[in-house]
Amino acid sequence: MPFPALTHKSHIVVSFACVYFFWGSTYGAIHIAGLHLAPPLVGAARSFFSTILLCAICLARGTSLRVPLRVAWQLALVGILFLTCNNLLLVWAETIVASGFAALVITLIPIFVALIETILPGGETLTLRGWLGTLLGAIGMLALLWPTLHRTAANTGANQRSLFGFVLLIFGALAFAVGSVLSRRFHFRVDTFVATTWQIAAAGVVNLALTLVGGCFYTAHWTVSGLLSITYLSVFGSVVGFTAYTYLLKHVPVTKVSTYAFVNPIVAVLIGAALFHERLAPAELAGTVLIIAAVATVILSRTSATPVSSDPLQEIPIEE
Repeated sequence: MPFPALTHKSHIVVSFACVYFFWGSTYGAIHIAGLHLAPPLVGAARSFFSTILLCAICLARGTSLRVPLRVAWQLALVGILFLTCNNLLLVWAETIVASGFAALVITLIPIFVALIETILPGGETLTLRGWLGTLLGAIGMLALLWPTLHRTAANTGANQRSLFGFVLLIFGALAFAVGSVLSRRFHFRVDTFVATTWQIAAAGVVNLALTLVGGCFYTAHWTVSGLLSITYLSVFGSVVGFTAYTYLLKHVPVTKVSTYAFVNPIVAVLIGAALFHERLAPAELAGTVLIIAAVATVILSRTSATPVSSDPLQEIPIEE
């Protein structure tokens, strides 16, 4: 990608379709993988296959994987935040809560990024519209969580686990937000594919270490559906989705590319309903609408202060 036979406009349409669908569908694949494998093992296997594919791409392009030591450590830190702290907590949470619910909570990442930037020296400050969007997001999250909080009052174990899953998702979203802010502030000056290879490989090493320490290989259930899910996450979630995302950042304003943040959860909810028969309560549906509107408000409120960078890694980094 992009394909030679397509026009520039077609490239953009296909790229948006890939980012919208493949990244939104990763929540379903994560749910399936988490049913058969422990979260660290899911992360390690996904990182292993993605790293091999990205190394092959760099080799085919004749691009060296060598980077300065300081940059290597920075890339490793960002990769661990994205693909260890965020992804492993997401896999763990999806063994407890519905995949569509998880996608909606993770959608708060752009709001967390905006809040972190606001409190950091030299960061982008939120406009009045941005603060209103943040407040709207908080209200939407309360509405999304209200059925769980109401049922948890009865002290049932299942609903207490759901609340724990929500906490895992919040910490996962915060980890990705911190990684996003660091990625922008590090201003990586290396090839996009090289940087991503380092990030995924570093996270893979940490994920493998957690797998070995936790004895996850002994509890793993290697099934066809589990392996297919890992393959899907590696190929379509990481490599194809990332390539499309990179292409968009080079040709489309970043504020438009950022719309993936409120399209992906819609895709995830629809896939969850179709494959896993997941259903949202009326309050959760109301929360969904409020959260998506809040994220759109915050993203659009920052358009004038966020220039489009020539290096995609200085903008919103890759998610699942």
